[in-house]
Parts: sequence; C-alpha cells; structure tokens
Amino acid sequence: MSIAFAAALGHAPGWVAWSERATPGQRDALAVGVNQLKGALETARPDVLVLLTCEHWANFFFDHVSAFCVGRGEAAHGPIEPWMKMEKTAIPGDPALAQTIIDTAYGAGIEPSFSHELLLDHGTMVPLSFLTPDFRIPVVPVFFNTLAPPQPSPARCHAFGQIIGDVARASGKRIGLIATGGMSHDPGERGHGHIDSEFDRRFLDQMVRGDGAVLKSYSVAQLGKAGAGTIELLTWIALAGALGNFKGEVLAYEAVHGWATGMGVMRLDAAA
Repeated sequence: MSIAFAAALGHAPGWVAWSERATPGQRDALAVGVNQLKGALETARPDVLVLLTCEHWANFFFDHVSAFCVGRGEAAHGPIEPWMKMEKTAIPGDPALAQTIIDTAYGAGIEPSFSHELLLDHGTMVPLSFLTPDFRIPVVPVFFNTLAPPQPSPARCHAFGQIIGDVARASGKRIGLIATGGMSHDPGERGHGHIDSEFDRRFLDQMVRGDGAVLKSYSVAQLGKAGAGTIELLTWIALAGALGNFKGEVLAYEAVHGWATGMGVMRLDAAA
C-alpha cells in the first residue's frame, strides 16, 4: 500500500544502559528528537516495521557470516544483554512479508540469508524501546554485516534497499522503514571514544538532501575511516535506496563522548 513512515537513528547501548554519561543537554536533545519520531510513527499507524539493522555477535560468528539476513520467524527475542536494563520480550514478526523480501531479492540477483530464530541485541531493541515501547507492531528485522570483512558495499546495500522499498510499496500494507546504527564511533578499537562530527554532519546533510547517488558511492573503507562502527551507516544507505526520491530532516545530532558515538536522529519522507 505505502511506505507510511521512515526514520534513521542511532542505537548506542548507553542511551538506555548508561544514559547518565551523556550531558543533560544531550539527553534532552535526543529525547526531543526521538519523541518526535514516536509521535510521527503513531500518526502513521504502520501495520509492520521493516528494521534495517545490525547485530553484535548475537547470532553470527566466524562459523557463518552473511552480507544480509532477513528474519522470517513468527517472533524474535531480546535483548540478549543482561546489563541493558530492559525486560526480555518477544517481538512479533511478519513471516509472509519477510518471505516476499527474500523471494524478490533472489529474483533480482541478491541472495540474503534468512533465519526463523533470531536473537535481538541493543542494535534493534534500543530504537524499538523508544519508538514502540509496547512492542506490539510486528517487525521484520533485516541484518547487515557490519562486523566482519568483507562487508557488502554501500552500492549493494542501496540496491537491496531498493528491493525492500519496492516490496513495501506493493505489499498492500502500511509499512514503516527504520534504519538503525552509527554514526561515527570506533568501539573497542584503537580509536575508541573518537567521534568524527565533521563526517557525521556531512553524511546527515547528504541524507537531508536525499542524495542517493553520493550515498551509494561511498566505499566501506571511506565509512571505516570515521571509525569501525561507522560502517553501520550501511543501513541508512539501504534506507535511502528504499525511499528513492526523498528528503530528510535532522531531529537531533549529538556527539556523545560518554557513549563513545555520534548520535543522529532523522525523519525521512519519500517525495511525491
């Protein structure tokens, strides 16, 4: 039927687990931005959310890593981290929509893996806890490999996003698309704690302008120069592909050194 809602936001675990390490002004700014998204989501009344996300060794390790993985189960469970200060819960899925994404992608020459049994960590649960705190809206999680090289190129992620967008528009349902991850951070690496705000603001400006050509022209190496975790912006680039002709609005951006990451919150709208 339509893409009823689209957003991109960070998923730093500190947003929930150690929120006090951000300054009061940063917490307030991010709260204002995410509450605007929550209100827009409630107004949009999506039937299902497709969450373009990533995980942190919750489901995959070096015995199996795929570029993309679509969750096709009846439910997924999280968070797995006991320190997240969140109750574990089951998030309902939409196996039929997930299967359509898989089948359509295969028909277009992109072969995502799939799983009936996925565990959800902070990368998924933090955004959902703010946007849908009752966890009642069904979610199709689509994981992007942002941990182990080689990662899919931004151009490949953009193309996969186009497929997801086409499926959403043809689904007969009101679909919400959410990209989570980033922005610049280098967790556990030599540059841990460094935030490249100049890169973040440039990337946000490209998302505001809906500059898909520039976004998909990044390389993984270029994203990685802003920190290993910055590669999570592959999900944002996939969202740009799903929306096609779009514009964005930055609702908040904060370089939160207490969480060791740049935090962006955006609402996006497909142009008519």
